[in-house]
Amino acid sequence: MESSRSNGGRGPLRAYGARPACAHADSGAPGPQVGAARGPRVRSCRLGAVIALGMAALAQAPGVAHLQAPATVEARAHSTATAVFHVAIDAGFHIQSNHPKLDYLIPSTLAITPAAGIRVARVAWPAPTDHKFSFSADPLSVFEGTLTIPVTLQTGAAGDDTLHGSFRYQACNDQLCRPPVTVPFTLRVDVR
Repeated sequence: MESSRSNGGRGPLRAYGARPACAHADSGAPGPQVGAARGPRVRSCRLGAVIALGMAALAQAPGVAHLQAPATVEARAHSTATAVFHVAIDAGFHIQSNHPKLDYLIPSTLAITPAAGIRVARVAWPAPTDHKFSFSADPLSVFEGTLTIPVTLQTGAAGDDTLHGSFRYQACNDQLCRPPVTVPFTLRVDVR
């Protein structure tokens, strides 16, 4: 953060601890300079830029687990109905199961916000696959390929409503894990 206040001709004021962006050869001048030495600060600046670009590309990468939610579910009042969700996971990737074996891994979840007396009674996740990866001493519990996830809904009084939900997952391949992704969806429920 720069300030418009003067500091005795020594250049703009910076917030405490702020450093100029990628000043080369400790000259204090941003950007490349003719004849500038390539010291550790220049290399660390380049490495930081490469890491930042890689993280930005991962954050903007399209999802690899594609959710297909049913358009409408028809149900009887004060009963149960099943909404069947399908997930297609891109080849070369897996997503963590709903019960990963390691605490730091992010589980897959499918959540629906209750409305008009309709709530989730049960999410029936398929059996995960135990898969051994080079970065883990033990096999991990993952989903690969295509999944079918039946969700049992408990209904209330007759009426129509649109429920809002989300599918959250973390996709990985053999080298890295992407940041978690949350996919919103809507589900129309017609209760008769």
